[in-house]
Amino acid sequence: MELMWNKLNWREFKQLQEDGFANAILPVGTIEAHGVTPLGTDNIIPEGIARNIAPAIKALIAPTVSYGITRSLISYSGSLTVSSRAFQDYVVEILLSMAGQGIKKVIVLNGHGGQMEELRQAAFLTFQKTGIKVAVVHWWIMCESLVEKHFGTAGGHAAVDETAALMATAPGTIKKDLYDPAMLYHVRPGVNLYPSPSTILIYKENTGELNFDPKRANDYFQAVCEMVRGFALDLFRRWDQ
Repeated sequence: MELMWNKLNWREFKQLQEDGFANAILPVGTIEAHGVTPLGTDNIIPEGIARNIAPAIKALIAPTVSYGITRSLISYSGSLTVSSRAFQDYVVEILLSMAGQGIKKVIVLNGHGGQMEELRQAAFLTFQKTGIKVAVVHWWIMCESLVEKHFGTAGGHAAVDETAALMATAPGTIKKDLYDPAMLYHVRPGVNLYPSPSTILIYKENTGELNFDPKRANDYFQAVCEMVRGFALDLFRRWDQ
C-alpha cells in the first residue's frame, strides 16, 4: 500500500482518509556532516522509521522537512542551515495545512538535536490553534536504552547508533573506509563548541565506537521501529479515549 503523501493521487489520498488513515508522520531533519554517513543522515533515518511504522498506525508519510538548524557543524563541507525563526514558522505552516486537510494526529519524527525547542513550540502552537494532536519524537533519545542493549555502549552524533540505523536503511551510503576511531570526540558537559572539533561526537567518555555488523544494525533498527511504533499506538489509543 502506497502511503507516501507525495506519491499519492488526490483521489487515492481521499480514499485512504475514508478508509481511516487520518494520521500523518512528518519526518524532520537537517543537512550536516556525519562522520562516515551522508550529509542527509538526519533525514534518511526518520524516513526509514516512518516507512516501517506507518501502516500499523494508519498514517500517511508527509514529505520530509530536510533543511533544519545546523550550528556547530556548519563549517564542514556540505552542511546547510536555516534560521530558528524560519524553521519554526515553516513547520507550523505545514502542520496547520495538514489540519486543513483533515489530519487529526501527527507524529513529528525528528532526526536532529539542534531544533528540539523549535519543534516543541511548533507542536504546541499548532495544537493551540487547531486542536490537532501533535507528538514530537526525537527517536535517538526515546531509543537510547536500545543502543546499550544491542552494542554494549552509548550512542552519539554519527556514532554507533546513527551509523547502525543508516546501515539498516541505506547500507550503500556508509563510507567505512573513511573511519578512524580517533574521529570520536568526547563533548564534555558544560561546554559549547563552535565549530565542532569533529563530525563524530560522543557524550560519555569511551563510548560510541562504530560497529559495521549488518545483522546487529538491522536488529537494532527493527527494535527502534518497534519502540516508536508501540509508543505511537499507545498514544493514539489514549488520545482517542
